[in-house]
Amino acid sequence: MEMHNARCTCRNCPAADFGANKRSIGPAIIACHRRPEIGFVDPETITFEECPQWRSTPYGYLLQNMRVMILGIDGYLGWTLALWLGTLGCEISGVDNYARRDWVKERGAHTVVPISRMTERLRAANEVLGIEVNFRELDIFNDRDRLQEFIDEIKPEAIVYYGECPSAPYSMIDVEHASYVQQNNVLGTLGVLFMMRDLVPQTSLVKLGTMGEYGTPPTGRPLFEGMFPDEAILRWNDREWNLGGEITPRDPGSFYHLSKVHDTFNTAKACRFWGLRSYDIMQGVIYGVNTPQVAADPRLRTRLDIDEWFGTVINRFVAQAVVGFPLTIYGSGEQIRGFIGLEDGMQCVTRLIAHPPAPAQYDVVNQMSGFNSIKQLADTVARIASKEFHIPVTIQRVENPRVEYDVHPYEPIYNKLPEQFGFEPRVQLDDEIYRMLELLTQPDIKQRIEEKKHLILPRTWWSGEKKLVESLEIIEEIKYEASA
Repeated sequence: MEMHNARCTCRNCPAADFGANKRSIGPAIIACHRRPEIGFVDPETITFEECPQWRSTPYGYLLQNMRVMILGIDGYLGWTLALWLGTLGCEISGVDNYARRDWVKERGAHTVVPISRMTERLRAANEVLGIEVNFRELDIFNDRDRLQEFIDEIKPEAIVYYGECPSAPYSMIDVEHASYVQQNNVLGTLGVLFMMRDLVPQTSLVKLGTMGEYGTPPTGRPLFEGMFPDEAILRWNDREWNLGGEITPRDPGSFYHLSKVHDTFNTAKACRFWGLRSYDIMQGVIYGVNTPQVAADPRLRTRLDIDEWFGTVINRFVAQAVVGFPLTIYGSGEQIRGFIGLEDGMQCVTRLIAHPPAPAQYDVVNQMSGFNSIKQLADTVARIASKEFHIPVTIQRVENPRVEYDVHPYEPIYNKLPEQFGFEPRVQLDDEIYRMLELLTQPDIKQRIEEKKHLILPRTWWSGEKKLVESLEIIEEIKYEASA
């Protein structure tokens, strides 16, 4: 089967220098930073399949020793991706200011899966996996000059942007937290866009957004992949317009989600203004603890949070089950969200890195492998914990501190990754929940959950109230029954 990016050409390649056009009055030509011996060529003449600089991997052709910079490399996703790409032969660099560690500590919590200091992580990556990571401790917003120097030094061929605060509750605490999230996320991204314009305009930006940008339209309108499809028609007052290619409406559910919407427009306009190239990933809720790399050594583990600010729903439910804490469903539990396993998320990003957009192209993918209601997820965790680990589980409805629809239609469109980039999900929900239970029931990790389980119930309300949510009802108790 032909690889998804086999027919991409120099037009897509981050090593192509389109500045050569300034010296030509004829058709578009490029020079190659990696193969200067070929001189000036038509950007459509050489495909990735034909170019010796692109080599075959399970995720498509990938530039040999591709220089990938990860912004937010110490986080749940950033560290996992660094190890993943490093084993594929990429040259990894990255920055972080350890803010995620500080945000969780501010809540009085900790990652329930112990993680090492960055110095120990880097040493273990080299010893166990043979990966060298060029790391700098810096703040994307406040250390702009240092980041600019680092980008100029590395000249990355892809930049993966994971350097934002990812928590809706954190952004809703008060004006200080809301302002910080907006500044860190929106202005940090804006600064990076300007740096790319000035230093590495040919580099592909893979930017993490969220399915939460779209909200949950009560009309049931499909959640297209960022832009309306070509055949989308608006009819009004006896007239009609083709909406194809226009950015779809957004209905973000928090100040965090609003920051992501601002990013969407800033990134799309930067591509239009300056000819940058970017994928915007509208990611579903990610879950899990396993990739071959993070499981290779305890020092390589990535973090897993369960507190009310940073604990995403499946990760939190599994931890709650382990210590006998009722699985807490907000409101009705009929809210529907998209989900994707950690390893599948890494596969998707790799496929996007391997298939850069053309210059001036801004594109959006909805990154998920399926969708479920919160109640369905609680039932699944309870079933596996009870049947496979003999853990009795209670499911409990509590007040919903958020402002969201309890019951709503949900039709996400997520065709691009499988149809255009060859993505096939590998992580099955039941299997990953089982792996999580295997890890989280280890005595030392179970003890870490016990120590912080009092921080699971939310007390951060979108209304501004400061109180612990109250129980509405116990809706299910599941206990293991030995087979006859």
